[in-house]
Amino acid sequence: MPADTIEAPVQIVLSVAKKRYKRAVDRNLIKRRIREAYRLHKQQLLYSQIPGKKILLSISYIGKDITEYAFMEKKMIKLLTQLSGEVLK
Repeated sequence: MPADTIEAPVQIVLSVAKKRYKRAVDRNLIKRRIREAYRLHKQQLLYSQIPGKKILLSISYIGKDITEYAFMEKKMIKLLTQLSGEVLK
């Protein structure tokens, strides 16, 4: 591995169904909102709880509507809290 490569403790994959959201603008909006909620809370809720571990995380958006950022943020906090609890077991 090259010396300038930094390994992140968590790798994340986001997916939004093209079948449900035909327009790329809508899919990208949803992914941006999820990514921002994850970015703001990952250090506090996930990275500090799982030192030395590697996680591969896949998040699929299955909602029928494009929800507000505040709702996605609330759900992301819940998800990261549950994930850190499962990893610590």
